[in-house]
Amino acid sequence: MRKKLKAAGYGIMTVISGKHWALTFSCLLTAAHVSAAELRINQIQFVGSHNSYKQAMSWHWATLLRWLDADAAQTLDYEHSSLAAQLDLGMRVLEIDVFYDPRSATFPVGHVQLIDMNSRCSPLRACLEQVRRWSDAHPAHIPIWIMFNAKDQPIARLPEPTPFDAPAFASMDAVLEAIWGDRMIRPEDVAGRQWPDLESSRGKVLFLLDEGGAKQALYDTGQPRPMFMNLTEDDPRAAVMVINDPLAESARIRRLIAAGYMVRTRADADTREARSNDTSRRDAAFASGAQAVSTDYYMPAAHFDSSYVVRLPAVARCNPVSADAPCEVSE
Repeated sequence: MRKKLKAAGYGIMTVISGKHWALTFSCLLTAAHVSAAELRINQIQFVGSHNSYKQAMSWHWATLLRWLDADAAQTLDYEHSSLAAQLDLGMRVLEIDVFYDPRSATFPVGHVQLIDMNSRCSPLRACLEQVRRWSDAHPAHIPIWIMFNAKDQPIARLPEPTPFDAPAFASMDAVLEAIWGDRMIRPEDVAGRQWPDLESSRGKVLFLLDEGGAKQALYDTGQPRPMFMNLTEDDPRAAVMVINDPLAESARIRRLIAAGYMVRTRADADTREARSNDTSRRDAAFASGAQAVSTDYYMPAAHFDSSYVVRLPAVARCNPVSADAPCEVSE
């Protein structure tokens, strides 16, 4: 059963700390001016995780990397709970990095070839099946964003990944369609940034290929495909943007949100904010109106002796930029 919490306006983002971070929120900020039937999915704001699959690096690789490059080792010093546990905690943005194995036609999940490949799920199909099982058990959830990086960058002294090519992307599409084909929000569904209403979008997913350049060109065949692309503003098909720095680009994000785009941004990066307990980037991310705010710290970073955490009072809230009147949401 869905529950509702009535409150005026958008509500203020509060930091959940101490014992309270472990609560699983089941209700959302609401006010009675815009009904649930009228609310569009671009008029809410929610939190998710960055590199959602990631477990801590193995001790031997972490030790070696600290010796070779202490700064790089520091940026990789984070990990996540299982995908289902994150969804239980209210995360509605997930990010999955995939490599391509042409021999098995599978997509291993990991961050850096060989040294940072400990994953909560792999291959890609297993990750998507975990999310699907959770979704089937919680059919009223707000749409889940799942972002992908296609990993094929050579790194000195590490095994060279297989480059993504047209057959690789076709195979990846086939995996998405096989598991989620009946419950996708597709790019062609939102032509002209006409986003569907929230009620009809419950239980669905939105896939985003977070790539540009040659890989985006390979994927952009002109034919309907399941993943949104991070297109430029001058492309009439553009609908979803990835703008990672809400401090440097807050004005741009707010302008795009007001124009009907959906944006993902990051509240923190490379463990810096958690180490210094710096909330300025987090606060800018929420204020920007970016619908999807990703973090590595939806739970406090206890091993940094820091209270830094990124959460909303509930699973989502009315968007401070695109919801131009108080609205009603629930999960």
